[in-house]
Amino acid sequence: MGAFYVNYTVKGADPKSIVSALAGRRAFVCPERSGCVVVFDEESDKQDQGVIAKVAAHLSASLQTTVLAALNHDSDILWYQLYQSGTLIDQYNSTPDYWTPKSEPSLPEGGDAKRICRAFNCGDIAEVERILRMPWKAYPDAGERHADLSRVLNLPSFAVGYGFNAVVLGYLPEGLSADDLTAIT
Repeated sequence: MGAFYVNYTVKGADPKSIVSALAGRRAFVCPERSGCVVVFDEESDKQDQGVIAKVAAHLSASLQTTVLAALNHDSDILWYQLYQSGTLIDQYNSTPDYWTPKSEPSLPEGGDAKRICRAFNCGDIAEVERILRMPWKAYPDAGERHADLSRVLNLPSFAVGYGFNAVVLGYLPEGLSADDLTAIT
């Protein structure tokens, strides 16, 4: 069984502002690292893309900032949406025909390397493009793809591999303790 998680990387907003923007939701907010804050939202862990889009757009619009919503489904799909000031500006799916029986998965769809690099002040557009375009056969673990993308974009390492349910069960990213997290209930 592969990994299942959803999280949000919020650029340029402080954790207290994020907690306020998420009032009424159950979530965990991580401390700021590299100018970003990672959020684990309970409802988002159900992997409903409509809910994920709503939360990301709300955070981005409320805080007038950049939000990257990332979903990993069974370690087979990396899906993301990138928002700026509440507007969806980029979307990506590493395995778009996952639910359609085929002998060979299709190539990834979406993902604008220039746009996501610009959003996170990354100069390595060629490397981001390579990560986004690799076919499933060459990059079968969506978590590895997400980790490589996050590393090149200089996102916090705990933006990969964790969602709300993992934290509730006591699984914490390396470098974080329960005391580092702000719980919203």
